[in-house]
Amino acid sequence: MHIWMDVMRELELVLDDYPSIFDAWEEGGVTGLVVGPLSFEAARLLPISGTRYVEGAMPPTTVYDPDPAVYQRFGVKAPPAPTNKLPERRQALERMLINAKDRGWTVLIFQAGTGAGPGGSGPLITDPLSQAAMTARMVDTLAHFPMVDGAVMDGPEWGYEIDESFYNRRSLIFDNLPPEVAPSCRALGYDYDALVAAKDRLYQRLHALTPQRVASAAAGGMFGMPALLGHDRDFEDWCSYRIDSLTHFYRVVREGIASELPKAIVGCGPRTASFAPLCGYDMTRLAEFMDILLPKHYFWHRGFDGLIGTVGRYVGVLTSWNPSLSDAEAFDVVESLFGLRLPGVSKREDLESALTADFMEVVVKRETRMALAAVDDPARIVPWMDAGRMPHDGDPITPGMLSQILTAASEVGLQHCLYHHAGNLTAGEWAVISAMCGQPWDERSSPYTPADQMVL
Repeated sequence: MHIWMDVMRELELVLDDYPSIFDAWEEGGVTGLVVGPLSFEAARLLPISGTRYVEGAMPPTTVYDPDPAVYQRFGVKAPPAPTNKLPERRQALERMLINAKDRGWTVLIFQAGTGAGPGGSGPLITDPLSQAAMTARMVDTLAHFPMVDGAVMDGPEWGYEIDESFYNRRSLIFDNLPPEVAPSCRALGYDYDALVAAKDRLYQRLHALTPQRVASAAAGGMFGMPALLGHDRDFEDWCSYRIDSLTHFYRVVREGIASELPKAIVGCGPRTASFAPLCGYDMTRLAEFMDILLPKHYFWHRGFDGLIGTVGRYVGVLTSWNPSLSDAEAFDVVESLFGLRLPGVSKREDLESALTADFMEVVVKRETRMALAAVDDPARIVPWMDAGRMPHDGDPITPGMLSQILTAASEVGLQHCLYHHAGNLTAGEWAVISAMCGQPWDERSSPYTPADQMVL
């Protein structure tokens, strides 16, 4: 297993001491570095009142002055140059990236489009001017740092949650068809009004589930699930539109970057394979033009983005909307929708202990196999992995659990993963990662100590 390390939001974490930190990471098996979004003094994402970005004493500032010619070629306005240049830090950042590349690492910028100039008024997925503004910014970023290999994109995507109270409607599927997407629907051959009506019917049908309907249809696979949701052709079109529109978005951005920087590597981060299609990701189609795919192999309960947490929210919401449903019947609905069954889980309380050996054998291996099946080379799948004390504000993933996840994934052919992120890396996790990927870390003798910060 090869590990890549993510340095997210806090460049200063490594900027002042990168030679010794990189030495330790290299010894522990790190072969890639993902850095970004590129901002000095970036606000920290903290577990306060849910989650909150908190700025430091100095306001965040971008790390380079934009090249107006790049934006002109894409037909958009350039963003303003930062007023606080911080030249010493800029030089240190360049030296740090060169140092990483000199080690033979793959070096990628995370969210290279951050700081883009003004775009259009619609969602990024569907708005051509917003897409051009972001693509121009990505090209400008990569051109300013020619020592890096390329960029990793994290969204946008369509929502996949149904809990309206979850993190201020985060990733809520029912918010996904604002009027601004109507032109995109027409361009791709879809009837916007019909899709909106299908969305509304889905909402109604998920409020009208009965034990009898679930028993008769939920276990029927692709032939039973339509009966569960009312044999709604417009709903099927909505699902297809989500995939077609998101694929079109990534293709437009990828081709825009290639037109200026043909050697740049570009990757994107789908949800884990079970949730990816609902979010609009068809990994096989994306693999036709994306260099790498970084699915979110996030398995925790609670918080946000974790697989168990999402399943738990579906069960909680469905039983709230349909009081006659048992937990077991709600889990059947989840299986019908996503093809996902958690071993040994039939009621909500079971989610507290769902990360069993059977979970690793069944779920982790399934999600990994499905991702690998989308590509012609396993090196093109580099899943995000998060663990530790509160991954994405969720329940802990212990070092032992991380070891089991990595072992299960490697047993079905996974070769690379990306650790999220250096700021909250714990001693236990680094002990596991280094033992699996490089030279085992000796915390008594090593000068390196993982940051282990309470940040998200």
